[in-house]
Amino acid sequence: MAEKSSKKKLTWREYNLILTVLGIAIVLAAYFLGYSKSSEKNTALEEEIGTRKAYLTELNDCYNNLTNYESGIAQAKANITKNLSKLPVSGKDANDKKQAGINDEDFLLYLMEANKAVGADLQTVDFQSSSLIAQFDCYVGDQVKNVSGYRTGTTSSGVLSYNQLKEYLRYIYEKTNNTTFVDSISISYEAESAKLNSTVSLSKYYVDYEDADYSAPVVPNVPIGTSDPFGTANTPATTAPAPATTAPATTAPTTAAPETTAA
Repeated sequence: MAEKSSKKKLTWREYNLILTVLGIAIVLAAYFLGYSKSSEKNTALEEEIGTRKAYLTELNDCYNNLTNYESGIAQAKANITKNLSKLPVSGKDANDKKQAGINDEDFLLYLMEANKAVGADLQTVDFQSSSLIAQFDCYVGDQVKNVSGYRTGTTSSGVLSYNQLKEYLRYIYEKTNNTTFVDSISISYEAESAKLNSTVSLSKYYVDYEDADYSAPVVPNVPIGTSDPFGTANTPATTAPAPATTAPATTAPTTAAPETTAA
């Protein structure tokens, strides 16, 4: 007698049930996966819309204040032009040679004029090399140019009274306050002369940019000579021959007296 098969055969109804369950599972998986991706996209779009809304609001504010902005830009250009015009400018001279906006000679002339104006006694001057302190883009006229800013300085010492010191500082801050600044000042009282020994460090600034209009400083005529304008030059000592204390003996020529014969 043949053995009966232990495997149970599925009925058509059971097949339909299994297929239905699998179909529902596939549909649910596809729905949830699609919904998740759609939800992420919606969230990203909402964030982007919020960012663009804020940017749009900012643009609307800018447009509503466009007249004020244009007026402010025009005023800023005018202020930049005005302030740049106060500063010396580097450029090429008549011989097509590059010149700094401020040379040592210019600074020396300024110091001599300042000390002369207050009656101070300028004694020594130390010059500092020019150094680049800033680079920036700004309007020069109607064009945007790259501007380089430079600083140069000196340290000078002299003797002056208290009132002269006040006048000296007033000269710097009132007459040349746009281009000259005091970095430091050191003073000591000299009891013998009732004067102040002062050391003042000053800074001047100038700019350089493409196609800058260089104008050479006006140097007044000065007397030509060999004297030291500060009175500080050390003249080498020269030894003159010591004067003779004993006059050399001189021998006068002798003449024979004529002979006389008595009568």
